[in-house]
Parts: sequence; structure tokens; C-alpha cells
Amino acid sequence: MMKRIAAVVPIFLWILMGGLLVQGIGSAIFRIVPSVPAQMPLLVRGAFGIDFWHAWIHILWGVAGLAVLAISRTREPLIRLAVMFGVFYTLLGIWGLLAHHPLNLELDLPENVFHLTAGPLSLLVGLLAPLGKAA
Repeated sequence: MMKRIAAVVPIFLWILMGGLLVQGIGSAIFRIVPSVPAQMPLLVRGAFGIDFWHAWIHILWGVAGLAVLAISRTREPLIRLAVMFGVFYTLLGIWGLLAHHPLNLELDLPENVFHLTAGPLSLLVGLLAPLGKAA
């Protein structure tokens, strides 16, 4: 089972980092061109409804994560990426629960749910992956 977790790390990270990049770009476009959201279905507006600076956090993580994935030849940098992302997003989710819009980021229930799902899941995958390598 642990070996499977180690094998899943790159796939998990490609999906997560690619999704963050797409979501961040979509949200930035929604903020830069305010007429776009009105033309979109509710589901799309909800998925791309984060604030401008929060969108940039997603873009930066997505670009950095995809770069690490593209240049890494071993699993170790991917494990570090998963752990760092997991810690960052878990702490961001906790901070979003404890403070109203920390750093003026619009972290409401949907954002906190995402951060407190993606963060701990990434952390768990990153921490369990080295166990699978030795198996």
C-alpha cells in the first residue's frame, strides 16, 4: 500500500498544481475583466470566485509546482513539494478559520474547506511517500 502512495505522488501533484494554475488564472481573469463572470454559469462563477491576490497565490503555487514536477528526476523534490504545500495550505486554512479574511484575502467557508482538504491531504501523501520508497 505504501509503495502505491509513493507512485501516486507525481500524479497527485500534476493534478493539484495544474488545477491551482487553471483556477488561479480563471479567477484573475474574472477580477481583471468584471463582465466575464456575468456571462458564466453559476458553477463556473463559484469555481473562479476567489479574490485577485488569492488567485495569485494559486498561480504562483501552480507555476512553481509544475516547474518542480517538470525538472525533477527523482521523487525527493516531489515529496518536499507535497509536504511544503501541505503545511502552507493547512496553516492557511486554519488561519482562515481563526481570523476574518487574513491578509485581506477573502477566505470564507469554500476556500477554507479547500485549503483544509488539499493541505492535509498533500501533507499526508508527502509524509507517507518515503515509506513506500523503501518497501
